[in-house]
Amino acid sequence: MSKIISPDGHIGTLDYLKSIWSARHLAIALAKGEIKNQSSMNITGIFLNIIQSLIGLAVYWIVFGVAIGINTGEIPYPVFVLPGIFIWHYFSAITGYCSNCFILNQNLIEKLYFPRICIPLSKILVGLVDFAIGFALFIILFICFGQSFTLNWLAFPLIFILIIICVTTIGLCISFVSLFSMDTARISAQLTNFLIFITPVFYPETIIPENFKFILYINPVAGIIEYSRWSLLGAPLPDCKYLIGIALTICLAISAFFIFKKYEKRISDLL
Repeated sequence: MSKIISPDGHIGTLDYLKSIWSARHLAIALAKGEIKNQSSMNITGIFLNIIQSLIGLAVYWIVFGVAIGINTGEIPYPVFVLPGIFIWHYFSAITGYCSNCFILNQNLIEKLYFPRICIPLSKILVGLVDFAIGFALFIILFICFGQSFTLNWLAFPLIFILIIICVTTIGLCISFVSLFSMDTARISAQLTNFLIFITPVFYPETIIPENFKFILYINPVAGIIEYSRWSLLGAPLPDCKYLIGIALTICLAISAFFIFKKYEKRISDLL
C-alpha cells in the first residue's frame, strides 16, 4: 500500500525521494491501466505494433537505403536503422504521453495526495512496452541478417540507463510545461517531427558535415542512438563529444526533479 505524504509543511529531498518510492505502486497501477486501455498487452495490440514498426522500417529502407543509397558499411541497412527507430519511438511516445498527463489525471490529483511526479513517471513505464517490442524485433532481424553478437553488447545495460534518464528528463519537463500552456501537446508534436531530421535515426552521423556536427553533440538522443549502434552492431565508437548532450540531460534531470519538488503543492492549483 502506497504511503501518502502530507502536503503541509516543507519536505526534505530525502523524504521526498522516500515518498516517491512509497508511491511506486500507484505509478505502476497507473501504467498498467493505460497499457490495458491501449491494448498493448493483447496479442492484437502487439501484432499491430510490430506491423507498424515493420512498415516504418520498410519506408526508411526504400527511401534511404535503396533510392538514396545511404552507405552503412558492412551493416545491412534494416539492422542499422532499427535501433534508431525503436529508441526514437520511445522518446516521441513519452513526449505525447506527458504533454497532457496531469489534465487526464486531474480527478485523481484532486481526490488523493501523492507525489505528483509519479504521474509522468508512470508514462515512462507505459513506453517501455513498445520499446521492448521494438528491441525484440531488432534481435530477430539481427539474427536473420547473420549478424554476430560481440562483447560490446555488455555495455547496452548502461546505455539503457541513459535512455531511461533521458526520457524521464523529457517527460518531466514537458509535463511541467503543460501546467502553464494548453498548447504543449501541439508544440511538442511539431518539435518532435522536426527533431527527427537532426537526429541520426535513419542515417549515419558520418554524412553530416563537420561544421554542423555540434548539433548532434548537444542532442542527447543522437548520442544515445550512436552509442547503441556501437554496442549492438559493432559500429565505430562515437566521438566523446556526444557526452556533452548526455551530460546536459543529466543536469536537466536533476533540475527537473527539484522543480517538481518545489511546485509539488501547487500542481493541483495550476490545473
